[in-house]
Amino acid sequence: MAHVPIFLVTGFLEGGKTSFVKEIFNDPEFAEGEKITLIVCENGIEEYKNNLLTQNNVTLVHINSKEELTESFLKECNKKHKPTKVIIEYNGMWEYDIIANLEFPKDWEIAQVITPIDASTFEGYMNNMKSLLIEQFNDSDLIILNRCNEKTDKLKFRNSIKAVNTKASIIFELENGEIDDRPLQLPFDINADIIEFEDYDFGVWYLDATEAPEKYEGKSVKIKGIAYTNDKYPKNVFAFGRNAMTCCEDDISFLGLLCQAEEPVNFKDKVWIEIEGVIHKQFMVQEQREIPFLSIKDYKLVNKIEDDLIYF
Repeated sequence: MAHVPIFLVTGFLEGGKTSFVKEIFNDPEFAEGEKITLIVCENGIEEYKNNLLTQNNVTLVHINSKEELTESFLKECNKKHKPTKVIIEYNGMWEYDIIANLEFPKDWEIAQVITPIDASTFEGYMNNMKSLLIEQFNDSDLIILNRCNEKTDKLKFRNSIKAVNTKASIIFELENGEIDDRPLQLPFDINADIIEFEDYDFGVWYLDATEAPEKYEGKSVKIKGIAYTNDKYPKNVFAFGRNAMTCCEDDISFLGLLCQAEEPVNFKDKVWIEIEGVIHKQFMVQEQREIPFLSIKDYKLVNKIEDDLIYF
């Protein structure tokens, strides 16, 4: 039997899941010649018209409760409908572990996780239902922030997402359905002789530099952070970065880069330093991507800053 890709569409009710699925049905490369089973786990305002389903050879299956989403149910769908592609429109109020731990029929495999999010409600959810929202896009490959307008804080939203899921691609979509390709505004001058920024903007710089290291190649930077050495590193190499809280106090991670000094370095413990250095990029075979590192010109010990965590 041929491989059957699953496209998992997650997110809250009225977040744009159904609209997104309708759009991909209009893509001949996705739907043409396929036999698609669409499993819908909730009912929103948007509905699927019979003619749309018929035109694209789609079988619609509804689930009314999370207890129905079982291995035996999916096996029955596979046996009855024999799909070549599967779309699961998941209920955003159900625990993500239900789908993550589900054993799929043989040859079924998740190909992509897509999360449409209503930009007009994103900040409210982040303030009031942060852990539940993060659960929605934590494993997403593609996140679509729809219903954007000129007031949408794209940089803030992007950083909130990237702090949790650095590998996700993010698309901003305007209210008329067009892609919002306006460049993000950075809170510092990337073309300054030496890039400097407020301590609380470390996260903005870090995420931008790691996502597009080519922009920073050869740029000088002056920045404070935590440094430490490791016996596995060469004698003149150390790690440098900051701790970031992405969700709660139990969810703190270190955002760091490797630094290369001219002389051997040996910090006895984690220390706070201010560095001056030049950013370069290096291809990492393990991750199949370029990452930035810092060539150190100078550094000095400094006091720990008052608010040492990065918040997103």
